[in-house]
Amino acid sequence: MYKRILGLSIVLLSGCTTLASDDDFSDAIKETSRKLNYISIEAKSINPIESESVGANALRNTSQVTANYPTSNKVIPESYVAVELSYFKANYEYSSVSINGEKRGISAYSPSTETCSEHCTATQYFTFPINNQEIKQSAQSGLTYVVSTTNNMSQLSFSIPSGYFQAILNEKEANSTVETIKEPIASVAVITEQSKPVEMTKYWFDEATAAEQEQFTEWAFANRKTVNSKLTTSSKSLEMLSYWYEKASTEDKAQILTWLLNK
Repeated sequence: MYKRILGLSIVLLSGCTTLASDDDFSDAIKETSRKLNYISIEAKSINPIESESVGANALRNTSQVTANYPTSNKVIPESYVAVELSYFKANYEYSSVSINGEKRGISAYSPSTETCSEHCTATQYFTFPINNQEIKQSAQSGLTYVVSTTNNMSQLSFSIPSGYFQAILNEKEANSTVETIKEPIASVAVITEQSKPVEMTKYWFDEATAAEQEQFTEWAFANRKTVNSKLTTSSKSLEMLSYWYEKASTEDKAQILTWLLNK
C-alpha cells in the first residue's frame, strides 16, 4: 500500500515549481489530501543549501517532504523526503542518509541515470524516512541531512530552512478541525434518531468495497461543508453514497464524517 501511495505522490521533482532556500515559504505547500486514516501534506520541492561536503560536490539537489499525520489509531505510511541528486559520475553511489548522527537507509523510487558530454553526470532518485517529531523540531532550527557512500568516501551535507517545515505545520493546523474529532458522543445517538441520509450513507458504505470506501471518504472530506465536485463513478455503491451525502444537511455531514473517522 505504501509503495502504491509513494509512487502516486512522487513526481519528477525538477519538473514542478521548485523553491529556493531564501524564499518566504508563504506558498510552500503543493497539495494536501485526506486519506482514510491520515492527512498527507506534500510540500513543494526545494533546492537545499549544500555545506561541509567531503570527497565531492553536488551538481544539483532537489528535495521534497511529504508529511503524513494520523487521524485514527491505525498504522499509516511514514513521512519521508524525496531527493533527486546529481553529481559527477564516480565509481560509487550514495547509500545512506544521516540526521543528527543517526544513519538511515535510502530507497530508490526511480533507477539512477547518467548523461555524458565532456564529463559524465549521475543522478540518483531516492527517499528516506523522517518522523513527525523531526519535522516539528525542524520548524525551529531547520533540517540538515548528510548523504553518504557505503565507505564514507564521499559525504554531502544539505540544509533545508526552518520556514519550509513551519509551512507544513501551519497546513496541518489548518486541517486539524475535523482531525480532532475522535469519538462520537454516545448520548446523541440515544437521544437523536439518525436522519435518512445518515442512515443510508452508513448502509451503502458497508456495502462498498475497501477501495470504494477509501475513495468515498476522501471525496466526503474534500466536500465536508458543501459539495463542490461530483463523485463520478460507475459503481452502484459509490453512486448511492454520493447521492445520500449530497442530500445530507450540514449537521448530517458532520455526523457522517465523525462516523467515518471512527471506522
